[in-house]
Formats: sequence, structure tokens, C-alpha cells
Amino acid sequence: MQNRLRLLRTQRNWSQAELAKLLSVSRQTINAIEVGKYDPSLSLAFKIAKVFRYPIQFIFLPEENSMFERFTAKAYRAIVLAQGEGERLGHQFVGTEQILIGLIAEGNGLAAKILKSTGITLEAAQTEVEKIIGRGTGIQGVEYPFTPKGKQVLDFAVEQSQKLGHTFIGTEHLLLGVLSVSDGVAVMVLKKLGVNLQNLWQEVLTEITSLGIPAATISPNRNFIREDDLSESPPDFTSGEISARFCAFLFSWVEPRQLGHIIGSRSGFQLPNGDIVAPRISFFSRERLKRVPRTYPELVPDLVVEIKSAFDRLISVQQIIQRFLDLGVKVALLIDPDSQTVSVYRPSSGVTVLGNGEKLTVSELFPEWELVVSELWPPVFD
Repeated sequence: MQNRLRLLRTQRNWSQAELAKLLSVSRQTINAIEVGKYDPSLSLAFKIAKVFRYPIQFIFLPEENSMFERFTAKAYRAIVLAQGEGERLGHQFVGTEQILIGLIAEGNGLAAKILKSTGITLEAAQTEVEKIIGRGTGIQGVEYPFTPKGKQVLDFAVEQSQKLGHTFIGTEHLLLGVLSVSDGVAVMVLKKLGVNLQNLWQEVLTEITSLGIPAATISPNRNFIREDDLSESPPDFTSGEISARFCAFLFSWVEPRQLGHIIGSRSGFQLPNGDIVAPRISFFSRERLKRVPRTYPELVPDLVVEIKSAFDRLISVQQIIQRFLDLGVKVALLIDPDSQTVSVYRPSSGVTVLGNGEKLTVSELFPEWELVVSELWPPVFD
């Protein structure tokens, strides 16, 4: 059975032995599951899902074309938080109300931003939900199945994604799905909070339109390379030199201090299903990658750097950066030779754009290292 166990384990920096201890199984069992030589029992699969707090359908893939294959990382996160809300209130199910709470609690997705703009807070929504459905038995389950109306939310989310011509299901589609179940508890909660449902629906569509068609955040078993991806465009001479200059500047700082590994020339890392993801430049800290493998590390980099070539659309490169962040990259840099800027992306904050004369720093990975942006550009000789 295909699974994402290795990806989830390495993202948390757990060894096979550490995970095995958490699950009370042998390390050999974990290895056999990860390589697909052993299918876990249903009880063990549920236990794994509970440890990682991801839907069991996300970790184990019995059907190649499962709906959950198309969920973005933020949409998955919202569903995980919805399950957590069911657990918090002692209900062993996920209905429209839990999905609404999950969308708000996720915090960074388009749905969370739109709901926040209407004045809805997590605490207010949780209070209204508890008033309507009360608290359950408090007995924790190993799985939190969707109620019939909860399943309707997912079905409507898929339908809305298809209508919009999207190849993915994001938090915005889930919010449209919530609004589509007019007799669900979530809609009752929104009305109690004074939300105009028609206005909210229109605001979601307006936000989607204003962004164009946003890129699908990569799910770990989907091929990362698409027609408009940077990896399909040959690097031009300028971006090639910028890549070499950046690697030289950073290498001269990292190597003497033995901070980790800097990888260039589009060398990639491997996802659990064998797909290779290849940033322009990447950095792996010594704590996370102690020994360089002969082929590809099965580990998401700490830092990725993309450089816009003359053949790329800026929005395509920005979309690639976002997909790297959703995979777990700590910091991503987008170097744009056309505008002579460096954009710094972090999952927990907005984008910082630096121009000539300003200094680039990545203190969480390279303490005291700094680079003046203007030093990246190729020199002009007389």
C-alpha cells in the first residue's frame, strides 16, 4: 500500500526507532510499512493517524485517485484541526461545524483570512458551536469519521473546485462546501454570528478571482513538475551566474562553520513515492542531514532558492515557492534579476522584499551571515 509515513516522520525529524517506540512496534515494522512491504492492520493504521494527527486517508493511499490526493497542505491541516475540535468537545465525529472551526483555526489559508475579515474569531465560533451541539461523552476515539453533512461539505468542495477549473482542493473550496450545506450546524453558527451568507460566498469567489488560478499546493505523492513549473524552463546565462554567485557567497560562510550542506545545479530530494523534487538551490542543516546520500535525501530542505529566468512567468515561480513552503521548508528565497530584488518567504510570516543596498539575512539558519543584495548581480566589465 502506498503511504506517506516516511515523509511525515522525516518532517518531524523522528528516526524509525523513535516512531516505533511511540507506536509500540518494532523498527523493522516501520521500515516495512514505509517501503510498502507490509500493510498495517486497521488498528495500527488508526494509531499512526492519531500520532501524526492527519486523516488516515492522507497517510495511506488505497485508491490512487482518492479525493484527498487533491487537498492542499492547508486544507489537510484544516481537516486535522476539525478532528481535534471533535476530540476537544468529546464528539467522535466531524461535521460541518468542526470543519468550520478547522478552517478558522488553520489561520493561514484563504478561508481563514476571509472569515477573519468578517470579524469571526475562533473563540466566538467555538462558543456558538458548543451552545448548539453541547459536549459529548469525552471518550476519545481512534478515528473521527465525517457525518453525512460533513461528507456533503467535501463533495461540494470537490464540485466547486471543478467548476472553478482548479486541479486542487484548498481551504477556499472547503469554505464554499460549508456554505453549500444550508441546513448544517456551521451555517447556523455563521448566522448566529451575524454573517451574511450570500456576501461571504461572493467574497470567497472575489478573492479567488483576484488571485487568478492559484497553484495547487503539492501533495506529497503528486508529481511536482508541471508545464508551467520552473523546472521545465532552461536557466538563462544571467540566472545561471546568479546561482553560482549565491552558492559561492553562502558556501564560504557555511563550510568553515560546518553548518550543513548546500546543493545546487537542481539536485533534488525524494518524496516517499519516489518523485524527485528539484529546487534551484537548497540547504540542509547538519542536524537534519548528517550524511549525504549517493542519490537523493528523503528529507525536505531547510532552505530553498529559486531564481527567475528570462523564460519564466513570475507568478509560476511564486507558486513553486509556496509549494515548497507547504512541504515544510523553513525559508524560501525568490531571486528576481528583472527587478533586482530578493523576496524572503517564511511559513509563519509574510513576504519580505529586499532591493539593492539592503542586506539579506537568514538568522534562523545562518547566524550573523548577511549578503548585500546588489552583490548577487553579474558585474559589468568595461
